[in-house]
Amino acid sequence: ACGRGGEEPPVPDANVVLGRLDKDNFLGGAMALDAVAARRVIAGLAERLALDAAATAEGVLTIVNANMANAIRSRTVQKGIDPRDFSLVAFGGAGPLHGAEVAAMLGIPEVIVPPYPGITSAVGLLTTDLKYDAIKTEFQVQGDVDFARLSSDFETMEAELTAQLTTDGIDPASISYQRAADLRYVGQGYELRIAVPSGTVDAAVGEDIWRAFHDRHRAEYGHAFADSPIEIVNVRVTGVGEMAKIGAPAVVSGLSFEAAEVKRGACRFRVDDSLRSFDTVFYARDRLPLNEEAAGPAVILQTDTTTVVPPGCRFTARADGNLMISIGDHA
Repeated sequence: ACGRGGEEPPVPDANVVLGRLDKDNFLGGAMALDAVAARRVIAGLAERLALDAAATAEGVLTIVNANMANAIRSRTVQKGIDPRDFSLVAFGGAGPLHGAEVAAMLGIPEVIVPPYPGITSAVGLLTTDLKYDAIKTEFQVQGDVDFARLSSDFETMEAELTAQLTTDGIDPASISYQRAADLRYVGQGYELRIAVPSGTVDAAVGEDIWRAFHDRHRAEYGHAFADSPIEIVNVRVTGVGEMAKIGAPAVVSGLSFEAAEVKRGACRFRVDDSLRSFDTVFYARDRLPLNEEAAGPAVILQTDTTTVVPPGCRFTARADGNLMISIGDHA
């Protein structure tokens, strides 16, 4: 509603109502947000829920943040990885708006906001290495493997990938290959992918591959069947053409937080189980002093995103261009 005139209360409207998106400083001021429309649609939802507008807006963000936290848990906690041992990278146009609160839900101590979060994927698309995959079905069983055929298949796929990458303008000297095989115990209905070394594949290499499969199966499923024959289902080659990389972005900084201050405004945050209004400083990111820490609450503005630093958190603009947020106990 605040930007496109809709009548449903999506997440940007909740951020506007809570004061975290500034109607006059969205997209670097190139797009004005309609705060009246945002309050109208949030008020309509609040009426249906018998809540006030601020509590309703916070509820919207809490659900969104919890969904993101649960997605992270599915890739960490459910796989035996403790997210508290890592930093959270907040990118995309909306990632820095929610990163600190998502990190707090997971006990992650630090959030990294890269220099241009809103165009991270686009920059990656333009600079990532060019890659092609080739696959060939084998169906060969341990103890009766034609290693000459296996080596020939790998070499043929690498030649095909070289031709494709060369057609795309990649210098053959900049091409590398990654070999793998999809293996399973005979009779299984699923495979595990095992790396295969470059060069000639012979019986000695085969023994290393079988051993790696047993180890991987044990790591994935808690057991291995050392006496069961292994079947090669597919062989794969990934051809990677190295692309030119861009340099680090220039870091522009002001001399003080006073120079970076754009405005002050009221933002609402939940602290000690109470939703309260805080006098919040809005900063221009490109004028922040380097390597000087400041306390939240704060909202940091740039063209491609808005970063929210809740109360209890601290932030630092580093010389490498990253914005670091330390998550406090009350975030």
